[in-house]
Amino acid sequence: MSFCRILLAFLLYIISITSALQCTVGCSFKSDLDTSFEIPTSCNQSQSSIQCAFRMSYWYHRYYSYLSFEIGQANGSSGMYHSTGVRFSNDGSLSFDYSVSHLCDHSDDCAIEFATKTMSGLLQRLKFNYTTLGEELWPLLASSSPIEHADLSCFDSDENIRQCGLVTRPGICQGAQRLRRNSRTNRGCNNNLYGNDKSVAAYDFGNFGSFEIRCNRSLCNGPLTFQAVKEIMFKYNITKTVDGQLSQGIRHSLSFIFVILIIIHLI
Repeated sequence: MSFCRILLAFLLYIISITSALQCTVGCSFKSDLDTSFEIPTSCNQSQSSIQCAFRMSYWYHRYYSYLSFEIGQANGSSGMYHSTGVRFSNDGSLSFDYSVSHLCDHSDDCAIEFATKTMSGLLQRLKFNYTTLGEELWPLLASSSPIEHADLSCFDSDENIRQCGLVTRPGICQGAQRLRRNSRTNRGCNNNLYGNDKSVAAYDFGNFGSFEIRCNRSLCNGPLTFQAVKEIMFKYNITKTVDGQLSQGIRHSLSFIFVILIIIHLI
């Protein structure tokens, strides 16, 4: 038994040497939407790793993206992860963010390769009219009456109508729809979030995705509102499919070393 452990540990060591990648690290920079995307020439430091990593975060209110290249984790899974959010304050002002994380293990500096091929197109997708986006989403999410002065009804997960907010105890409707595998929608009322911004959020982790809304208009978490919001997000090219997905679905692969570690643990 102990011999098997030693043998697998030795194999793990050999694999880690032979499969190590050279990844650009220590590289962080900003890129705005009005200039062409370029990786600075100062990003010339590299390090050996099992995975290379790239991360990008964009904020509308700052109108620039923050990007970085680093190494990944040995027990991570390769693939691309997206998230985005549109949030409204009570006065109707809008904030928007979009993030991408990419882990890869197929070649040296694969993260640089990914960013070079995809970031120009993605940043161009984010150049849309945020004012009109807000004008279209706001009536679907926000009540025309102050939340403190209105009763609120929401759908539950069975699409039954439930009383949620009262003048004496305000609430907010919310819904979270699981995309792709085992698709389903959870709906309900939350009395702890009534003071929070109205929002739309989407997440994509390859084989799993979700689309979520929070709103304070009666019955705003129902199927019709979900569909209308999705169509707007697709119209502005924020999502890649009309059903709210941020990508077409990316298959992730566990690193081989992670599998070896599991085997060692089981012996």
